[in-house]
Amino acid sequence: MPGTRNTLIAAGAVAAVAAAALVLLPSGEDGPSAAPEPTARERAQATAERMAAADIVDVPVSFTVTNRNGSRLPCNSDGGEYTLRGHLTGPADALEQDDPAVTVYQHGQAAGEWFWRLDEPGYHHTEEMALLGHVSLTLDRLGYGGGRPDGLAMCLGSQADMTAQVIEQVRAGDYTLGEGDGGSDRVPDEPPAFDTVVLAGHHSGAQIAQITAYSFDGPAAPDALALMAWSGTGVTDRANARFFGGLASCMQGGVPAEAEAGPPDPDGADAAGYTYVDVGRTSYTRANFRDPATPVAALAAGLQDRTPCGDLGTQVEALATDTRNLHRVEVPVLFAFADADTRVSDGADHAGLFTGAPDTETVTVADAGHYLVLEPGAAELRTSLADWLEEQR
Repeated sequence: MPGTRNTLIAAGAVAAVAAAALVLLPSGEDGPSAAPEPTARERAQATAERMAAADIVDVPVSFTVTNRNGSRLPCNSDGGEYTLRGHLTGPADALEQDDPAVTVYQHGQAAGEWFWRLDEPGYHHTEEMALLGHVSLTLDRLGYGGGRPDGLAMCLGSQADMTAQVIEQVRAGDYTLGEGDGGSDRVPDEPPAFDTVVLAGHHSGAQIAQITAYSFDGPAAPDALALMAWSGTGVTDRANARFFGGLASCMQGGVPAEAEAGPPDPDGADAAGYTYVDVGRTSYTRANFRDPATPVAALAAGLQDRTPCGDLGTQVEALATDTRNLHRVEVPVLFAFADADTRVSDGADHAGLFTGAPDTETVTVADAGHYLVLEPGAAELRTSLADWLEEQR
């Protein structure tokens, strides 16, 4: 039987500090006018300056992949060639090691690469992981970011195949480094080749990660998995209601990813096939945050992405395929759950399906919703993740 560890992460201390920082004026008393909110450009500049001061490399990267499906999940894709773009982020010293390690992160539905790179101090996941000594690779997967194809052109199986292609290229150093616009000036001359590749994912990104692990082997397979806020055995009624609402939109063809509100333009040139799972800012923040009124929730709400219908339409079949194949995962697995998640539950039942894993560990973030890396307990989660990643070296 695989070894299993369980850890509870308490956010109480973080929440107490945050609460202590709030200063309320008596009703009717004048106080200093609130400073204007920083712009997105100003937030990004502040992040870059923090990384530079900490000697953290943060450089754009791109990967050329084929949207094929050689995974164990049967579903259709267009077979086209695409460029996936993202960032490599980590301590300059770690990137110069003889046997470097990297964690490849997969975002979930409606989130994009920004989920791991929110420009808010303490919530920029890859910056914080770099401060703990770890290198991260984040990407907009196909259907997110710029230049989106038809939303029916890909599926969860092809997303897993493209993930495997990225892992293989990461091991070989066969990808493209761009010019960094912030962070340390010690950017490598050539793309680093990584000896250890851990694959991490959030929600549907975690589902893609586990499909990758049980479908591919050799250099295309990860050395370990970190699965966050995902349980195929515990999808809640609330999540199902939103899922089937989005699926109904997809059955009518969806809309372009950047469509405005209202019916789509029948004469528009943009590819369709996209839908919101959570319609509107209120629905989005309530579904993903324990406290939907926080500044971080407001930032995330302004970045919500539509989901490709090809991914959404293959998720039910993926649940059945996972049940038949999760025993094939033969690498260590870290499970991370939030105790106030309204989308998934029954994490222990899901973890119990990984009978082939040599070791499993479960951490639970207290007082956190579905977007657990953007909640007050995120710092403790990162510490647990960093310690576990050290064990995988």
